[in-house]
Amino acid sequence: MKLHRYMLLVMIVPAFISTALLKAESTGHLSGRIVLFGDSSSPPVLLDSERGWVPITAIDWSDNGIPKPLENESRRWRLQTSYEHGPSSGPATVQIRLRGPQQVPTFTHPWSEGADRRADAYSNWYEDEGSLTASVNRGYIEARLIAPPRSPLKGKLYSVALEAWDIGSGPQDFGGPAGPEVELAYTRPLPTLMRGQSPSDDSTPDMEAATNFALAFVESCITGSLPDYYRAQADPVRSLDDGKAIPRYRLNPPVGIPGIADLDDYKRRFDYRLYDSETIRELFPEWFSSQRPWNPSEASLLFMGHKDRLSGAFPSGVDYLVFLMEQNESGEWEIVARPGS
Repeated sequence: MKLHRYMLLVMIVPAFISTALLKAESTGHLSGRIVLFGDSSSPPVLLDSERGWVPITAIDWSDNGIPKPLENESRRWRLQTSYEHGPSSGPATVQIRLRGPQQVPTFTHPWSEGADRRADAYSNWYEDEGSLTASVNRGYIEARLIAPPRSPLKGKLYSVALEAWDIGSGPQDFGGPAGPEVELAYTRPLPTLMRGQSPSDDSTPDMEAATNFALAFVESCITGSLPDYYRAQADPVRSLDDGKAIPRYRLNPPVGIPGIADLDDYKRRFDYRLYDSETIRELFPEWFSSQRPWNPSEASLLFMGHKDRLSGAFPSGVDYLVFLMEQNESGEWEIVARPGS
């Protein structure tokens, strides 16, 4: 993919929702491992994408055998899960959550279109300042199988193990398979133009409705609501890089933003604006080239909500904070183009 003078360079690979992203070059050590479910005598649990969350087992955290991290170390958690599911019409995965009175961390495993043989997979990483198992003595394990809308899928869950990894202040290396990263790079800072509409500016017709729609889409990405995520996008969606069509359900599911749990967190942390078509044409004239198979319409709005107010940086691994939106024939807003190809 070429580096254009606009600020979007996305390399999209299968990804999963995460509460913390750890870089592959980090190092660390495995402090302990707890088998949550599955042994030689345990039958597999049947999963059905139409059933939602399925209770797996109860777990007693009071005697887990994992020592506390040292004072200069922080702890990360991940799951190693053995499961299988049939072929799917689009990306599918297994999620595991650990329920307790105070927190419900959810772990997501790699997305695939088929796991018809029993396979061991590692989840995303979860980070907390204390200990995931310290706040309650007893918790519950639940699992669910996620499939594309209107594509029922069945599977089996064989085992689940929780790993605790500790890292210090120096370079760290987390062993074992790690989830692939999604890279997002920018070639220049976000410009400030007079026609850039802040979300509070309602001088443009439908600007309030457009802003509400855009933020609802961002919220669905942050919270991992896949039905809302896919429903908000046109079919097909266009690539902002080359204008080519991408089938909606072939798009990769969204990943989380570390430290952002809901829309309120996002609105406090990130600068987000809507730009009209005249401004879009000035920012990215290449999008309107006659050589491209598709061009934005004169009624398009560009949402750019990727700049962190605290650091001035852009989040790594997130591609859904920049998108082009238009109204369809019914007058409803939908996302018609995104970074990537």
